[in-house]
Amino acid sequence: MKKAFTLSEVLITLGVVGIVAVLTIPGVMKNYQNRLYTAQLEKAYAQISDAVQSVMNDQHVDNFYETTAGRYANKCDATTGECTEGLGYLLTNYFKVIRKNCLGTGDDVCMSTDTGVYKTIGGTNTKPDGDYFIQTITGATIGGKLDTTTIPKKVRLIVDVNGLGQPNVVGRDVFSIEIQENGTLTDVNKSKGDICTQIASNSIYLAAQGCLSRIIEAGWKMEY
Repeated sequence: MKKAFTLSEVLITLGVVGIVAVLTIPGVMKNYQNRLYTAQLEKAYAQISDAVQSVMNDQHVDNFYETTAGRYANKCDATTGECTEGLGYLLTNYFKVIRKNCLGTGDDVCMSTDTGVYKTIGGTNTKPDGDYFIQTITGATIGGKLDTTTIPKKVRLIVDVNGLGQPNVVGRDVFSIEIQENGTLTDVNKSKGDICTQIASNSIYLAAQGCLSRIIEAGWKMEY
């Protein structure tokens, strides 16, 4: 005679399955999201690297800071957004762009300076600043500034891998990159990979220190 499950057995089984799901699904979703952010970051990193090498090749120099993009401050048309010098020149001429010069406040921007939009992993507010920002056809926001306070001066970039899409958290979907003289890309402070997620700063460039290094050193994995 075939024995069927009783109602109580079915309910107990469903209860156990529900508990397991509650315990495991958040972790699975977090891992999936982190892998997605990392894949988007790797793609943006490759695009930036290709653009930097291209402008150096086109202008026949071995030093990025001898190019039109790295040597000068921004010189851009206020109406069209087209740039002939500075970081804006690199971003508008060597990327496929859907938005130009889109740092600001309000809704029609690709990188917001409104308070509370961007946070560190620790939950403190932080903000971007810079000379020029674009949004690429892949949805990433890329921009930054020529930092003349460093010796030698360096172009520092902020990358938001999914534009204004959530979570807008430094070290998750928002990172900082520095362009070196030979065209390679590094963390803004590549020697401080251990401080990723531990800095409370009102500057994304500083708040993101170490995060890119940790991801690259882990084989493009977000293990923090």
